Amino acid sequence: MVIKVLDRATMGYDLDFGILSELGRVELYDATEPQKVEERVCDADVIILNKVKITEAVMKNAKNLKLVCVFATGFDNVDISAAKSLGIGVANVPAYSTDSVALFTVATTLSLFAHLAEYKSFVSSGEYTASNAPNRITPVYRELSGKTWGIVGYGNIGKRVADIARAFGARVMVNKRTPTADAECVDIETLCRVSDIITLHCPLNDTTRGLIGKRALSLMKPTAILVNEARGAVVDEAAVADAIEEGRIAAFGSDVYSEEPFSPEHPFNRIKGRDNVLLTPHAAWAALEARERCLNIIKTNIKSYKLGKFENRVDI
Repeated sequence: MVIKVLDRATMGYDLDFGILSELGRVELYDATEPQKVEERVCDADVIILNKVKITEAVMKNAKNLKLVCVFATGFDNVDISAAKSLGIGVANVPAYSTDSVALFTVATTLSLFAHLAEYKSFVSSGEYTASNAPNRITPVYRELSGKTWGIVGYGNIGKRVADIARAFGARVMVNKRTPTADAECVDIETLCRVSDIITLHCPLNDTTRGLIGKRALSLMKPTAILVNEARGAVVDEAAVADAIEEGRIAAFGSDVYSEEPFSPEHPFNRIKGRDNVLLTPHAAWAALEARERCLNIIKTNIKSYKLGKFENRVDI
């Protein structure tokens, strides 16, 4: 069995892909440009990928291909319909990054909420030393206890973030497609109006694309903090940049973008240097433990396929 890893660089060089060698011959590629995908896949039995797009044309020309393993939970970069028609299995890795993304969400939120960038700058610039004052307490920050933390999307990650928010004493308010008894569920307009913090954890689909746009932003408090850990297109990125520039929301953090990496023309270039904006390079999913967990599950997915089982298959 020939197993090809098409974009190892996105998965990390600290992972030991040698654990797959008992299943077949493993070939590693740091990256695979679109024009090289067909050539690399054509003789593979199994391919492992994170961001590489696998089209119908690629699969039609891959006569040996039996299984596509996505090093992620999302699998929108694989043509699932074509895979089904060609009898090629597709497996993902659900719920491997819950703790990692929850950590990044809370770290981003707390940094913005407590104005850590401004306080760090005050010390690192030398202003603190020159001030002759033992402390500085501006910009003013507040406690989380008693504040309202709105969560859009209440899957594994949303629930973990909710648990952490409650531990700080925050009131948790949830917007999800199907209301649940274990949370205070409200419509998106109410959540935007009432919340002091809003974090996004929903999938990207026809109903969530542009969910946080001009109207939703206009409902938010001027003191609200918005953090996107879902998909870039869940927010109207130009509208968010406008809201930050005009002071209509207090702060914004994001780890995801509609184009990754975002181009020089992207609206976030207007705001990326501000103290009240924290943009990170789609890293929230990637704690070492999460990536190791993901690779081990992929190994299990391949083993299951060889045994005729259907572990984590998304093509069925």
